[in-house]
Amino acid sequence: MGRFHRAAVRRGVAMGAALLTVGALAACSTGGSSADGDTIKIGVDIELSGPAAVQGTAYKNAVELVADKINEDGVLDGKEIELVIRDNKSDPTESLQIAKGMVQNDDVAAIVGGGSSPTTMSILDYVQQAGVPIVSMGSSDAIINPPDEREGVFKTPAGTQQALDVMLARLKKDDVSRVGFISVDNPYGDAGLKAFKESASDAGIEIAGTEKFQDTDKDYTSIVTKLVSEDPEAIIVWAIPPGAGIVAKNIDNSSFDGDVYFDPGAGAELFIKGAGKAANGSLLVHPAVLVADQVTDAPNKDEMQEFYDAYRDEYGDYSGFASYAADALGMIVQAIEDAGSADRESIQKALASMEYTGVTGKYKMTSDDHGGLDPASIVLVTVKDGEWELVDNPS
Repeated sequence: MGRFHRAAVRRGVAMGAALLTVGALAACSTGGSSADGDTIKIGVDIELSGPAAVQGTAYKNAVELVADKINEDGVLDGKEIELVIRDNKSDPTESLQIAKGMVQNDDVAAIVGGGSSPTTMSILDYVQQAGVPIVSMGSSDAIINPPDEREGVFKTPAGTQQALDVMLARLKKDDVSRVGFISVDNPYGDAGLKAFKESASDAGIEIAGTEKFQDTDKDYTSIVTKLVSEDPEAIIVWAIPPGAGIVAKNIDNSSFDGDVYFDPGAGAELFIKGAGKAANGSLLVHPAVLVADQVTDAPNKDEMQEFYDAYRDEYGDYSGFASYAADALGMIVQAIEDAGSADRESIQKALASMEYTGVTGKYKMTSDDHGGLDPASIVLVTVKDGEWELVDNPS
């Protein structure tokens, strides 16, 4: 047994995104959704090209790292995880076609993905009708709500409102009362903007202005200039790289001198590389794994540290997106273990009541919450000298 393997799943402790527990999968006795063959097929519907490729690259790295560690020792009766990885090209329509192919042609037991909110929303009706459980890496709360209409749908990132709550608490602590908001113009950015508009008043925040941009654009100077002219005391940016980095550079080149907050989607190495010196001082809400070496007290410290170290050893820089895919695969594997079957319906039922300690944090799925991430798993970080640094999380 390697250093990533644990045998604690049956005691209710998750396998730390499957890296930590080959033993859990070894207890499975079925392969694929039909319980035949030597492999358990799991689909991976991710963005390996297009505007969201920075996410997909990290997801692919993560699930392959997880699967490789499991398959080093093999699975009961010689079975292995077989990942069916497909590029949805950051396109919701392509994502749907991929999901259909995985279900109808590859006979997958479950799907990891889509890798973003847009590429997940487009497949929900189909996978639910087909009875295939999915664990998405999209952050929008609309992915899992209303839960009674999303019985087989789960997700690993922090909820939109969870991330925004951390920002608003910090803004209140700093006596900031007038905030501008910039978001990418897609379902992911729309979810952030909607939550901000609904929460700002209760938090004592006046909305100075809101702006949107296309994820294919290369410069947002005009919208940044327009927003800065409204005199916000702080700006919230809801976007992934490279867009998030471009906004950071445009704000840095403007007359704005207040704090700039980014949602968890900016938590990738490409943000710091793309923004350059403009990244310094940026504030980001993110699961603590992004600064795993700096966290001393966390319920999932062992899980996130082991995965963080393994990912960096294998791929170099750590990407904040990686843990979401690692935990998505880990949850599916634990569900197979808990159910004692790779039958789709059994996996779905096991996911619906799962308690899981993963890389991203601790999860507790319920009938009312198919995200289940403990808010304590989320922290505030900043960029200092081109590196992520932990900031005291406001209580």
